[in-house]
Amino acid sequence: MRNDGMKKYFYVFVVLLSCVFMRMAFIDTYTIVTPSMAPTIQPGDRVNAIKLKLFTRKIRPNDIIFFYKPVESDKSEVYCKRVLGCPGDRIGAVDGHYWNDKYLKPVGVIEEQERLRWMFDGFFKMTNSFEVIPFTEPDWNIKNWGPVVVPAKGFTASLDIFTRELYRKVIENETGEPLDETLKEYTFCKDYYFAVGDNVMSSFDSRYWGFIPEDYIIGIVVGKRFRNK
Repeated sequence: MRNDGMKKYFYVFVVLLSCVFMRMAFIDTYTIVTPSMAPTIQPGDRVNAIKLKLFTRKIRPNDIIFFYKPVESDKSEVYCKRVLGCPGDRIGAVDGHYWNDKYLKPVGVIEEQERLRWMFDGFFKMTNSFEVIPFTEPDWNIKNWGPVVVPAKGFTASLDIFTRELYRKVIENETGEPLDETLKEYTFCKDYYFAVGDNVMSSFDSRYWGFIPEDYIIGIVVGKRFRNK
């Protein structure tokens, strides 16, 4: 009887240990430190994300993802944002509201986008957050921009004064050398995404630093979000 009891506890221990290892292998947990995803996720919230390589479907618009900051070569800084555009999507914003031509539902928090619509332009100009990529279009700003085509593997973009600046960082990162200013077209080698914060008036995101390579994405937010005590 004693041996049977020991075996029972051993099996329970093995199951619990397996659950711990399974969680470590499949799920990352992050604590949010900025308000860029408010009101959906607040500073101090802890968020679970399934690792991208283990996720059972492709990333979609409106998914919330964790990823390495694209402008950092050493992948030292992790961001949490909402996907606005997937590879090949045409995206933009009109009067503060996002759109995606392949996704009919609203993306993000509509109430925050409506607040942006009516916000005084001078506020963003004072904080240097009014202009958005590629920073060469005088009529583009945080409220109205696009259309932008998100780079997709195998997609060939015609390069002109506008698209050359829009895709400059992507092309230079893929080729490892400065962009040839005489280049007329370019075929992308990777898939990319465009992600934004739900706090549209206070989020440093793809509107300012551009596209996210797929291999920079860590995981997709799933399940319960809970507040640190």
